[in-house]
Amino acid sequence: MDGKDQQFSVIVVGSGLAGLAAARILREKHQVTVYERGEPSTATGGQGIANFPNAIKIMRQMGFDPERTGSVSIQGFRTLDKHCNLVYDTEFPFQEKYGAPALAHMRVDFRAELLRLATAQSKDLGIGGEPAEMVFKNGAKDIDAEAGEITLDDGTKAKADVIIVADGIHSRLRPKIAGPNCPKPRKSGLTCCRVAVSANEAIETLGSLPDWWQGQRTGDGRIMVFEARDGSDRIMVVYGLRNTSYMNMSCIFVTREEKESTTNSWFAEGDRQEMLDIFHDFDPSLVKLLGVATEVKVWELQDIEPLDTWTKGRAILIGDAAHAMTPLQGQGANAGIEDAEAFRLLMQPGVTRDDIPKILERIEAVRKPRATAVLNNTRKTSRGVSGEERYRVMDENCTYDGIFKAIESQQI
Repeated sequence: MDGKDQQFSVIVVGSGLAGLAAARILREKHQVTVYERGEPSTATGGQGIANFPNAIKIMRQMGFDPERTGSVSIQGFRTLDKHCNLVYDTEFPFQEKYGAPALAHMRVDFRAELLRLATAQSKDLGIGGEPAEMVFKNGAKDIDAEAGEITLDDGTKAKADVIIVADGIHSRLRPKIAGPNCPKPRKSGLTCCRVAVSANEAIETLGSLPDWWQGQRTGDGRIMVFEARDGSDRIMVVYGLRNTSYMNMSCIFVTREEKESTTNSWFAEGDRQEMLDIFHDFDPSLVKLLGVATEVKVWELQDIEPLDTWTKGRAILIGDAAHAMTPLQGQGANAGIEDAEAFRLLMQPGVTRDDIPKILERIEAVRKPRATAVLNNTRKTSRGVSGEERYRVMDENCTYDGIFKAIESQQI
């Protein structure tokens, strides 16, 4: 490339959803290396995740294939009481309203698809550039943001023109960029146990699929929220996965006892009996399915107060490292995908190495207000609200059309 169209070296710290999405965006033009402190299978499990139109539009641009992930279309929302009696139901025409569907998939399948998009041969994806290089079991423990250099867990150093820090809510590098006194993760007082149950397990346990599951298989795709409705803040969020051959069941309740494992990790092993005790008075079909799930994951729901800055020198925070939020609006991963798409500013013709710090600041100027608005929406609808109130903020959450439209609208 000539001097007016430079190729940059890019380091991505963390191979979560935001980090892999950023690697996919940037690989078309730049040399990308992803450093992950965990194993290749890090932070994967059989639980669900939902992506809304704001992320799906970006994922389509990246070549995301919903057939590979067995994605289930979300057609609306349904609130039921703990005995499965209908409280509230609404169709939500995501495609018609926002130009893209809402899709649910198994987290492990979604991450595998993002990994494919980051690392597959370019000819197989129909794009230019080279695949991102993945380095596992060697994360970044320190950073010199001005110099564009990280120190890895094995003591070696790596330099790059751009460093994207996507190492999660418990980011080791956040204080090096946002300052030593930057906000730390804040507990919400709620805990979430997550399981995924297969249709085969359900039939074996119950004799047949319950009515609420059958409805999902006949095209009536809903995110279902089963509420205790007794002031206890217990809810169960249920939706289909892998072409509805599985159901995600996220059980949210007031934290009983703070545990280090569930504070420091969102995929710690959960206590099945505690979950069953807490939800013992829910419909038997729900309780029995919780009992047969092969894996129970638990984490204390946390978020972070908005940071003063996401950027320093050649480094920028994205995803949960920048703006962690609870899953109660289902927007955490979507916000990370939005962050990743913003790196299209580094793909523009004529961008030079000297331009990078200013471009990272520009990304922050667009993304930080947007992420803060979604965080505030999530906090407003976290506890003691009806299903209808929970869905009122959908317009603001879903109406994001990428970095260039955002710049245009903000005239930044």
